[in-house]
Amino acid sequence: MNSLSKSPFLRLFGGLLAKQTKVMKNLAVFDFDHTIVDTNSDTAVMDLVDKSKFPPDLRKLHKSAGWTAFMQAVFNVLHENQVTEPDIAGLIRRLPAVAGIKHLIQTLHDSMDYDVIIISDANTYFINAWLEENGLSSKILKVYSNPGAFNEQGRLEIEMFHDQDSCQLSTRNLCKGQIMQDFIKEQSKRGIVYRKVVYVGDGHNDFCPILRLGSTGVACCRKAYQCADLVQNAPNTEHRLKAQVCIWENGQEVLEFLAKPFSM
Repeated sequence: MNSLSKSPFLRLFGGLLAKQTKVMKNLAVFDFDHTIVDTNSDTAVMDLVDKSKFPPDLRKLHKSAGWTAFMQAVFNVLHENQVTEPDIAGLIRRLPAVAGIKHLIQTLHDSMDYDVIIISDANTYFINAWLEENGLSSKILKVYSNPGAFNEQGRLEIEMFHDQDSCQLSTRNLCKGQIMQDFIKEQSKRGIVYRKVVYVGDGHNDFCPILRLGSTGVACCRKAYQCADLVQNAPNTEHRLKAQVCIWENGQEVLEFLAKPFSM
């Protein structure tokens, strides 16, 4: 290293240059089930076999071992009853979208300078299959979910995204708030800084990331779902909400809220 590289002026200039090259954008984070698709993709596949095929104590597995273990047991039953990958993929691709949600994602990505990511407790196979079928794969920067893939025997196998016990608002296999914050930090290292973060969800596991939004953030909670109840009741609890709140029934309402000057 020569003496010029140690110059305080050059170090200062380099730091200023690095700051100037940062890209300012917006970020939209979406849940998947009941937010993008208007159903629960996991439980939807259970309709591919008669309910009598599922063991009576299967539901207990959800409470004792968690949702991922429960769904793996479901996929095992489907495989045992000759339900194939085309059967499962076909059902997932046909799942209806929430009204206006596809237009919302397209507009955020194409016209409003948003990066769009998905954080979901479904699985990557389901989400990617649905996005591809609906022409949205190119609009989604990243999908964070439980890894899912078919093995050589034709059985769908899923894994926990991670195993955490630090967040009591989240399940062991998926703390959406931590995933969102880690993504934002990694993007910052790449020179991408988000001036506004929007979170769109419906369930209790969407409350954690919403609590981590700052004052420029927007919490978009689907009306008549658990997340909206938690957010609206937050002032009566120890949880402090900093973000603006949008209670929505369709994607157009979210779009109109984000277009308001006060929400920018």
